[in-house]
Amino acid sequence: MSRKRVRRILVVLALVLTSCVSFQLGLVWNSRSYFSDTVGEELREELNEEGRLQEIVFRELKIDPLNSTAKSSSFTTTSLSPQISHKTFLITRRTCMQHYDLLIIISSSPGNSKRRKNIRKTWAFERSAKPRWTSVFLVAQTRDEAVSNVLLDEDEAHKDLVRASYYDHYWNQTRKIKMGFEWAVTYCNFSFLLKVDDDVFVHVPRVLSFLSAPTTPKKMFYAGNHYKNPVPFRGGKWKVNYEEYNKTRYPDFCPGFGYVLSHDVVRAFVDTFSSLPFFRLDDVYVGMLASKNGISITNNVGFEVWHPPQYVCVPTKDTLVRHDVGEECQMKMFNLAIFPQ
Repeated sequence: MSRKRVRRILVVLALVLTSCVSFQLGLVWNSRSYFSDTVGEELREELNEEGRLQEIVFRELKIDPLNSTAKSSSFTTTSLSPQISHKTFLITRRTCMQHYDLLIIISSSPGNSKRRKNIRKTWAFERSAKPRWTSVFLVAQTRDEAVSNVLLDEDEAHKDLVRASYYDHYWNQTRKIKMGFEWAVTYCNFSFLLKVDDDVFVHVPRVLSFLSAPTTPKKMFYAGNHYKNPVPFRGGKWKVNYEEYNKTRYPDFCPGFGYVLSHDVVRAFVDTFSSLPFFRLDDVYVGMLASKNGISITNNVGFEVWHPPQYVCVPTKDTLVRHDVGEECQMKMFNLAIFPQ
């Protein structure tokens, strides 16, 4: 039997186990009205006890079914890593082969293979023989068998997927971030971590220059587009009811499309997971982690939530990370970043 077929069989077993446990735990939580109506019944079954589910998955599988044993330019595997017990839904055990000045983790939905392909061709394409940075995609599970097969092929080809054992859902972004942070500090050696979504453009050379500047702190660093004294929405898409959060203000945070953290901050966040209750707005949750650890935010205008009309598909002089960039704009902005006019 081929390695690829064995891997797919193991993935199916993992998903069956995960589904069964999620259903049983969902029955326990069914009588509680903890989340607002926007979360949905499907997610209520899945947002349960991470530790118990993780223990069951690893006890049954004992290995990572989605991890290739082959080496790539950025990653390899180790026989020791399967002994590590994870705190989150993380199942990938691939390790970085070297130290990186910058590790970019890209949150991506399982079905967004075109976005991932485009990112690999543009700003995430590393041309150096000795790269200072690398990137991975954070991807959860899907109930679509065709998409699941695409993900297996994708990881076989690129070896840049970091996988979680839960099913993907918009309100599961916090779990995705937690498992991404845990993977980073457990299996990688890096100075800074840049978290982005798969609909952004990243001007990697500028980010590296910004981080290497003498004025940039190398520790206790959290930077992005600083949201100060944000007010919780009590209605609409990001509605949060008083049972979830009863204060009038959130801690300061950076929107989730892009922010950068120093290694020690990521480590502190992972160590704080067990003492900070789950909150489904991932960027707010990161702000809560920062507040709990006494970490202040450095505002940087290069993290662009919006841009002037004349700069559509064109980097400004400050652009580090731009939000909401389509595939065509990705290529145009990349070409302008590499070959400025």
